[in-house]
Amino acid sequence: MIILKGLIFFSFLNSFKIKLFPKLSCTGWFFIVISNLFYRVNIKDIQPDHTRFRVDKKIGKLYFKRKDKDIFLEHIPSINGIYFYLKGTKSIRIKPEIYGDIGLYTYVEFHSLIKRVPIRFVLEKKGVDESQRLFKAEFGRMSRPLFNRVNLKKGDTFQLLFQGTGIVYFSKPIIYRRRDKQHRKNIFLIGVDTLRGDHIGMNVGGQSLTPHIDQFVKDGVCFKNAYAQSSWTIPSFISLFSGLYEFNHNVDIRHPLTLDKPHLVENLSEKYITFGLHGGCGLDGRWGYYRGFDFYQRLVSTGPLFPEGGKSLFNRAMAFLKESQFPRFFFFLHTYQVHSPYTPPRDFLFRINKTPRHFGLTAISHGNLSEKYLPVDDELRHSLMELYQAEVLAFDTYFGHFIQELKKENLYENALIILMSDHGEEFFEHKGWEHCHSLYDELIKVPLIIKFPGGEHKDTRISNPVGIIDIMPTILGYCQIEYNKEKIDGVDSMPLIRGEGKLRRDFLISSLSTSRYLLAIPPKLAFIFDNYKLIYNYPFSEKDLEFFKNEGLPPEYLKIELYNLGQDLSEINNIAELNKDKVKKFLPIIMDLKKRINKILSARLKTPHKLDKEVIKKLETLGYL
Repeated sequence: MIILKGLIFFSFLNSFKIKLFPKLSCTGWFFIVISNLFYRVNIKDIQPDHTRFRVDKKIGKLYFKRKDKDIFLEHIPSINGIYFYLKGTKSIRIKPEIYGDIGLYTYVEFHSLIKRVPIRFVLEKKGVDESQRLFKAEFGRMSRPLFNRVNLKKGDTFQLLFQGTGIVYFSKPIIYRRRDKQHRKNIFLIGVDTLRGDHIGMNVGGQSLTPHIDQFVKDGVCFKNAYAQSSWTIPSFISLFSGLYEFNHNVDIRHPLTLDKPHLVENLSEKYITFGLHGGCGLDGRWGYYRGFDFYQRLVSTGPLFPEGGKSLFNRAMAFLKESQFPRFFFFLHTYQVHSPYTPPRDFLFRINKTPRHFGLTAISHGNLSEKYLPVDDELRHSLMELYQAEVLAFDTYFGHFIQELKKENLYENALIILMSDHGEEFFEHKGWEHCHSLYDELIKVPLIIKFPGGEHKDTRISNPVGIIDIMPTILGYCQIEYNKEKIDGVDSMPLIRGEGKLRRDFLISSLSTSRYLLAIPPKLAFIFDNYKLIYNYPFSEKDLEFFKNEGLPPEYLKIELYNLGQDLSEINNIAELNKDKVKKFLPIIMDLKKRINKILSARLKTPHKLDKEVIKKLETLGYL
């Protein structure tokens, strides 16, 4: 009885502390709950073999060293795993810390180094009462995730047995309690590459282009003025994961995210099992995306060359959800479905135009960036746009099926789901094609919709400008996960969502500066504030113009552009001369940013980084080379 009273008092004391000290107590209490739901196994008996393996933490790559040529373990989902050179037999015993209805996840990859002699792998539960074989394989080469469900009693252990000669890798095993679907907490962050914000709910031929997303909007919070922090994939998605402006993370095709910079998934991994599926190319882990993920892997069939990329992505995601049944799960999903080349399945194209002139096209500058400003006839421009819209329609349908599957599996109601894009696409509205060259709304105004668990904040519309950089602190703020607010540029949007006031900043920035892809296009800065956008353009040099002159010169950009976004949605009426007071306010900020940007660019010119063959191949797939 005394013990029971003590437990009741302890429980009351904790609930009382939560009210007085929410940050301290909620985080501590949350950790106790989560640590009882899953943990990552640290195998101390196996030390990293630096004589045979090389790890590049900057780009998240693992290599096996050979005299003739290093072997790149390209399919492994994380460098934070266990790896060794196998010769003979190696047995690894894992003693679980939790018991009952348990799930065990790991990812296994091995390569036999003797021709026609396989490596044998066996995973077993060694029980107090009985043993159970969970998996067995004999292959020269194998790479796959393993999900196992077992009932554990105290004293039971797992054994991994390897026999043969070669390279062995397995990710840190995760042991977790399996929970009923209604008690699982899932976060889905869905990134649709190249999806324009103005195409959500667009009326085409008397019907919405995105009926399923329109329905999803009713279940969540729709940010009507969400902006990407750059107008091409790598710096924009890095802004998503780091919460930093493009000129503060400085990631481009030659420079990955440095290890001192923050990362959303590293924070989330304290409380969630973290997986990512992506379309490759600009989302390759080498730029720093991989950090914090238990599983981060390219899904080839969702890349830019696959007409049903979105469908493949969501089908694989559902397969993982059904196999894993993790109690706390963060899942990043990325697709190039709407990216050039525009090759939508024909049934979606016929819904846009029953008699299309073209069934597939690449963007005008795809594979030849000197054609970025090439004029074409109206018929071709119209065909490009309708193919793009058919891609959007296809993605919307695949997304709708995914949402229906989540509902069918009872995984929708309790989930936090974020749908966003990294940038849009231009179809010559401002005399340019594709993306990575300007900061007008067709390129940087993107969809951002957040659906909260339990229908919280449903059917909410927010007009205040927000950025991709705000997604990181908003997720962490909602999940009550601590992070260093001083190290990021993004702002937690939860107070705005709850109707408690505006965000604590005067303006939002989008830029093409330290992270430009096409160096022949000089830097640009955009400031979004009070329903206005101010754009500052560095001038083109003669050398820059020489790059384009045979295909079509860029339009003449004034140094300062100012647009009233409430009255001039197309950004065609530059009112900078009529609003010199607004321009003057930003000049000191522009000068300060220029100094920082010029310093970084100058340093890079002195010590240029060469593109390796792997990067060149990836960028060619996207049409950037």
